[in-house]
Amino acid sequence: MVFAVRQYGRWLRDNYADLEHKEIKVSLLVLTAFLLFLVLYAITEYGRVAAYLMQVDTLVVIGLLLWRVETLQVLSESPAPQAGKAEDAQRALPPKTVPTKIGVLLKKHCEDSQLYLQNDLTLAQLANAIGTNRTYLSQHFAQQGITYNAYINGLRIHHFVHLYEKAVADGRKFTAQQLAFESGFHSYSTFIATFKQSMGTTVTAWTHSKEK
Repeated sequence: MVFAVRQYGRWLRDNYADLEHKEIKVSLLVLTAFLLFLVLYAITEYGRVAAYLMQVDTLVVIGLLLWRVETLQVLSESPAPQAGKAEDAQRALPPKTVPTKIGVLLKKHCEDSQLYLQNDLTLAQLANAIGTNRTYLSQHFAQQGITYNAYINGLRIHHFVHLYEKAVADGRKFTAQQLAFESGFHSYSTFIATFKQSMGTTVTAWTHSKEK
């Protein structure tokens, strides 16, 4: 189960740039707590009151687990393109020619058009926007040594830096959270983690260094 959950987490990071409501950390924590309650209940002798409290705790954990299942967003694969359509000829390019072509298409349809500012943009949606399929797009990112998550969030961090510098130059009042949302991030916690990974420092430390 742990192995499958870890695989699922990697799949999420490869297909979604913003992992809010899709992260598996809470689910793993709930699973760990549930197993701990089960082990303690099985090997430890309790009085009647303590046993009732243990069962209540277990029910709470089960309720939280069920709530997580109900609130998780549906993550489904995009349907495979039907054969015979005109666009399939374009998508069925030889693998060796795909990376260069996809790089140009990403520049035009994602970077220049600022499609990355769409906070719910997925790998499948981006592939559709540039006229290819998710398999070729994933291969392109793999050959570049990055993931879809890193690509999109890297563009968003760059956009944040641009917005920050412009706001400072204009003397406009702003908050880092506001600029993060304007840069395409749906979750501020995701932005903080991505910023530190990309810039090698925290948002607070970076902004303070810019103010000096």
